[in-house]
Amino acid sequence: MSFIGAPLAGGQPIPGVEKAPQAMRDGGIANIIHSLGWDFHDVGDLDVKGAIAAGSSEMVQGVKNCEQVGFANKLVHDAVKCEAAKGNFVLTVGGDHSIGSATITGMKAVYNDLSVIWVDAHGDCNTGNTSPSGNYHGMSASHAMGWFGLGLPGFEWLQQDVTISDSRLAFIALRDIDENEKKLLRSSGVAAFPMYDIDRWGIGSVIDMALHRVNPHGNRPIHLSFDIDSCDPTIAPGTGTCSRGGLNFRESHYICETLALTNNLCSMDIVEINPDLDTQVPGRMHGDSELITTPLQTVRLGQELVSSALGRSIL
Repeated sequence: MSFIGAPLAGGQPIPGVEKAPQAMRDGGIANIIHSLGWDFHDVGDLDVKGAIAAGSSEMVQGVKNCEQVGFANKLVHDAVKCEAAKGNFVLTVGGDHSIGSATITGMKAVYNDLSVIWVDAHGDCNTGNTSPSGNYHGMSASHAMGWFGLGLPGFEWLQQDVTISDSRLAFIALRDIDENEKKLLRSSGVAAFPMYDIDRWGIGSVIDMALHRVNPHGNRPIHLSFDIDSCDPTIAPGTGTCSRGGLNFRESHYICETLALTNNLCSMDIVEINPDLDTQVPGRMHGDSELITTPLQTVRLGQELVSSALGRSIL
């Protein structure tokens, strides 16, 4: 498998999220992956700083730092595409969720029948015309689905042929949605399962329904885009946009475990882990993996979720 560090923080205003790839390395991610029987190829951190330096920080079409984020995301897109073309499982660690448009389109360039499970408290479905903040990390899903159209400066690489259709993407764990996002989601063909559905049906039924929508015959490759703020702040405090009432520990793991069992999961991004906002692990529990060495609670959860997506199971 290929590990890509994507330390992009320019899609939102809170610094620290760019430190997550190194925090995952320092916390033992290579040892965890080796223990599951995978080879581990660390591509390294992409030169996001260099890409940003080459671009303008101007707001364009309602998108802050538009060209800078676009140039940085081109690096992510190209790296994901390159590693996927080798037949590797691709794990991309952000950075903020701006990279979602680049990881999806990078995989779509290799797997034309790609399907996507997007786990997030937020819809990330705004466009520049609807976003109340102008932060691109709240627009990356809509861009990956082609809702922006073409011509956004810095994003010339994001062409229609690598976007994904609405019917191939399902959201899970939504609970903090802007009013304009609601309208966009309701008028689209996207499958959206907010926390209400998890409360009503349980996580098992929700993931089954989501998979049936995006991969009804079980024969399409799956990309998992996992925003750590989908988890409740009691288990994932180290993120920039906390929202009450999120996934609990077992629900978040169940999603990853179930996708691993499909044998269709080919890539994953995990984003919005901010070590600067994180807290210490409250205490070791019996059964905790000795391979995970980070003292930070949210970084640890990220490590554990990746391990579940790569096949770690209880039995």
